[in-house]
Amino acid sequence: MSVSVSTVRDSDPDRVVDAADALGRRRSELETILTGEREMLAHLQEHWTGQAANGAVAQGVTDLAKQDRIARRLRHLESALRNGGVQMVALRGALLDLVSTLDRFGFAVADDGTVTPQQWLVGRFLDSLADKFTAFLKKMLQLFTDPDENTASAIDQAAGVDIPSPSVAVGGQNIQIPSADTDPAGVTAWWNALTDDQRRGLIDQHPPILGNLNGIPAEVRDQVNVAVMDDDLDRVENVASRNHVPADEVVGNPGRYGLTDGDVTRYQNAKRTQEGLLHQLGAPDGESRRYSEIGAQERHDRNWRPTMLWAYDPQAFDGKGRAAVSIGNPDKASNTAVIVPGTSASVRDGWLSDGHNDAINLYGQSLKADPGDPTAVISWMGYDTPESFTDPNIANTGLARAGGDALAWDVNGLSVTHEAGVSEHVTVIGHSYGSTTVADAFANSGMRADDAILLGSPGTDVAGSAADFNLDGGQVYIGDASTDPVGWLGQMGNTLPGELNDSLGNMVGPTAGLGADPAFEDFGATRFRAEVPGADMIDPSDHSYYYAVGSESLRAMTEIVTGNPDRLGELGLLAQPRTELTVSTPQQLDVPILGEGSVAAHERRDAGDL
Repeated sequence: MSVSVSTVRDSDPDRVVDAADALGRRRSELETILTGEREMLAHLQEHWTGQAANGAVAQGVTDLAKQDRIARRLRHLESALRNGGVQMVALRGALLDLVSTLDRFGFAVADDGTVTPQQWLVGRFLDSLADKFTAFLKKMLQLFTDPDENTASAIDQAAGVDIPSPSVAVGGQNIQIPSADTDPAGVTAWWNALTDDQRRGLIDQHPPILGNLNGIPAEVRDQVNVAVMDDDLDRVENVASRNHVPADEVVGNPGRYGLTDGDVTRYQNAKRTQEGLLHQLGAPDGESRRYSEIGAQERHDRNWRPTMLWAYDPQAFDGKGRAAVSIGNPDKASNTAVIVPGTSASVRDGWLSDGHNDAINLYGQSLKADPGDPTAVISWMGYDTPESFTDPNIANTGLARAGGDALAWDVNGLSVTHEAGVSEHVTVIGHSYGSTTVADAFANSGMRADDAILLGSPGTDVAGSAADFNLDGGQVYIGDASTDPVGWLGQMGNTLPGELNDSLGNMVGPTAGLGADPAFEDFGATRFRAEVPGADMIDPSDHSYYYAVGSESLRAMTEIVTGNPDRLGELGLLAQPRTELTVSTPQQLDVPILGEGSVAAHERRDAGDL
């Protein structure tokens, strides 16, 4: 729902920018204190020994980790405030200037943006003109609403909205569940200290926080999250059954049946999550049974994929939802790939299903490559993404930095629950805006993984080179089709990104890209072939081809995630990094959303052999 003209006039987004400045000063003070604490801890480790010293140092390390996480959240919060504030300042000025201009020329502007000629202005032409101004002004009101709502969501995500940490009565004893910010190793120690009966009792009661705690075994998380999902489905469907009405009737009128809007959000995202589980499991389209009704024997008999619900929070991100579905058990797999989506992806909008086969295809090809040791593939829908290519948030990195922190927290927890004695190789893959999120997770939030893969990247924000990923012996790999317009938008010099961005109608804002272009030769990454067969010019649809079965990029990713990157050269899958080229030969192309524009043909030499 759009804001009104009076709401925009009364707003003061400059104060949001001022708040970002103030927060930045406080963050700097905290980081200075943390630097001193690290030096003090290092001094203690060097000059103090014994049991008491070991305990003090261990506690100091734990406290520093918590404070580092707070400092990172302050950085993300500062970024969210600044990006949103700057956008709203510019939009407010433009909108009020238009209203003032219309008033001078004899048009009245209603609070909802409707424009009408004054009585002394008559004529069909003026009525038609007023209609056009109305459409334009209402679009501007919507544009102001979007960064307002998205900034609020980014603030919630950056601040880490508290998840209640309840105590649960099991066997006559209250058991306190750790908070969501508890170090995963501490969560594992807490879980292992419980008796078998206490663990079974907690699983039976399935408090929602338990299934999202890093440090809890994946099999337990799956049991708890599926049970919570069923509760969310039952809450609406049981009411509908008792009242002999369809579930859609209850969803459309929850108050009439004693439910809330939150119950509806949980129900709708539970349905979406279940669709994603069934889709990735391999059940036929239109499967009407509950996911929880499909047992292990049937999965085996029908050769369905081994899916798990690794994370589930249907009300996260203002109702867009949070979930992670794993094909395979990451606690037992030698190789695990984490897939991070980009713009417009969410639980609510069906990224886990609706024909999205990224995880299915990568899992299937990895299974063929190494059938004796299947790779676990996690579809991680764990952050708030920009809504679309017209969302102002796509032009800044606020959501990527906050999402990167959440991603790092989850990925770093994988090693804690991984089965002892089984080797562990983790690859994190980001597509589009998700590649910026992955880069920020490594360079800004301390994510630990073996390899990174960036696909169709608009830029890597904090990471100015592959060295900033701090991979210990691993590699940053780049899949970037030469016909993918988004992959050209990262900064690799002073000419090409700006020119191409202009030709695409400033696809991601007035400044091309979200940081360095990881496909550029100076970045230091390994680029693999990712071309689209038959493509010979810039085409936005090529941005979605990377996981296609039979594609060069999927073959290359399969070798990387299964721990065989040395085979890329043998298979002819390596590509030359991008160099500073200029675009030429303008052509017309009708770009979705942006309309028709002049788009320069690319030089295919950038892709290597082509």
